[in-house]
Amino acid sequence: MNSIVSEKQFISSRLGIPYENLSQSYLRASTALGTQSLIPFQVQKNAVTSPLGTENLLELNDQFVISHFTVGLQQIASDTPSATQLLTAEFFTYADPTKFTGTNAVNAGAIYGGFLNFTINRREFLPSFPCRAFYRVPTVQSNAFLRTGGTVATPASTFTGATGVNGYDNGLYGFFPSEPTLIDGRMTLNIGINLEAAVAFDDSSNTIYAVLELRGYLVVNSKN
Repeated sequence: MNSIVSEKQFISSRLGIPYENLSQSYLRASTALGTQSLIPFQVQKNAVTSPLGTENLLELNDQFVISHFTVGLQQIASDTPSATQLLTAEFFTYADPTKFTGTNAVNAGAIYGGFLNFTINRREFLPSFPCRAFYRVPTVQSNAFLRTGGTVATPASTFTGATGVNGYDNGLYGFFPSEPTLIDGRMTLNIGINLEAAVAFDDSSNTIYAVLELRGYLVVNSKN
């Protein structure tokens, strides 16, 4: 049987949500990093004044069942990223040392030394989940290949630099499975990374985002 069908059947039986109301979907929340020890994520739309174009937040009257989750990084060479820059920014599952090179940007990997706290209606669902669980260094990494100065027609043995991009093996690369967890747009949700110490991430003309992505099933207008 298809794994999605089995998962939806299980969720329907455990949470009492009609099978046909469960639509595969995701939530995504981004937090621009400065100097901080706590990194909060707002996944509900009514809690965010101006959502980024790349965020996908939970509407007030909707429910969402979490099946997988991850935390990653994005870096954009601007203090005021454009919509295009946000859309084209690579999602990193590690602090790629060829990309995170600024004075404070080199600290980006600190998020993987912290832990994720997930509190639902003032009850700690995940008191301290290790962010190291999301850490992935791909087998093929950026700038992994030497670039020659020649062409196919006129080969050359001199090298002019490196090329190549990070490889991600599948659609759930870097995600960790979750027991089916129901949240909605009206709950009190407190989600964030605790680093236990203040870390500086921000550099001039550069923005680093910590990104939380939840995969699972959306139930539209369930609270009407």
